[in-house]
Amino acid sequence: MHLRTIIGKITALTLSVTLVLSFAACGEEAVEPAPVPEQEKVEESTDEESYEEADVEEDYEEEEPEEAVEEVNYITIYRDLVNEMADSGVANQFMLAVIDDDEIPELLASHSEEPYGQDNTFIYTVHNDEPVLLASVIAGQDGASLSYSENNLIRQTGSLSGMADVYFKIADGQPEEVFRAEMFNTFETDEDGDEVFAFSVNDQEVSEDEYEKQLAEFNADNAPFVGLDYDGLSIMEFENGQFEVMHQMAWWTAEDTMDMLDSYEKEY
Repeated sequence: MHLRTIIGKITALTLSVTLVLSFAACGEEAVEPAPVPEQEKVEESTDEESYEEADVEEDYEEEEPEEAVEEVNYITIYRDLVNEMADSGVANQFMLAVIDDDEIPELLASHSEEPYGQDNTFIYTVHNDEPVLLASVIAGQDGASLSYSENNLIRQTGSLSGMADVYFKIADGQPEEVFRAEMFNTFETDEDGDEVFAFSVNDQEVSEDEYEKQLAEFNADNAPFVGLDYDGLSIMEFENGQFEVMHQMAWWTAEDTMDMLDSYEKEY
């Protein structure tokens, strides 16, 4: 029962009591006292029931704003994160992206300058009302890169002694490794003087041919990927055993990102 209906019934009942008292006062007969207490009792009973129902209604109505705040809470968190990264100089360009299939988009961030010895490219999500750093690299240095696929995959590459391609999915707001292919420099040379590398897939040693085959198949199955770099974003297809850039996009500024977050908020 709506609170407005309850208040209406209480008002009508109060008016009825007032009319009874008025008619009794105008007559020559003495006012019989019995009906008044009975009506007061009815009013008290009705009031108690009404208050109980009103409390239930109010309790129910209080839950709705909490759910709405929970749905859009990531917007506030991303606003704070963008401001913090921009103010500190860690990143000055951003983008919202859909990587996994939950209601919260991921936040991509990068710095527009060349690498200067610290991570300059980042992927964040929000879990349990907290920002979660899923991956970060010094993009453009030592083969390091970040990219993602809408198949809920984040690809991170780079290694100091060879190359590692590591793929994560987002599970309960955390990165969970699903595939890894690596080549290691053994720091040995063969009889021709060439460096010798070892190869592994998911921590199992394999031949170079098997390494290349499994890595190529995995990339082909999950392409296209969107590559993140300090100079822009690129959509990459996997063709003929390698990634080919098909389209390039510009990052958003911090102001653009705030505008987009505002538009997300207006949808709720």
